[in-house]
Amino acid sequence: MLTLDQLISEAAALSDADKAILIDQIMASMVTQIDQDTWRESIKQAQERIVTLDRGEVQTIPGEIALAQIRQQFAQ
Repeated sequence: MLTLDQLISEAAALSDADKAILIDQIMASMVTQIDQDTWRESIKQAQERIVTLDRGEVQTIPGEIALAQIRQQFAQ
């Protein structure tokens, strides 16, 4: 069995489409804890965001850079 760190590393290497499927499966396993309407809306939004990424309509930045920018904003 993989450690949590190994699992995260493996998941990070997946394509965006495969990550969305993984997220969907993980969320489905938690469905008893989540309101169904909220769940459906979250899935819809995630799918819409994947489409915009695939079309090149938005540009992503690495997570480390995003976190550094957020930390910098809160430090001010």
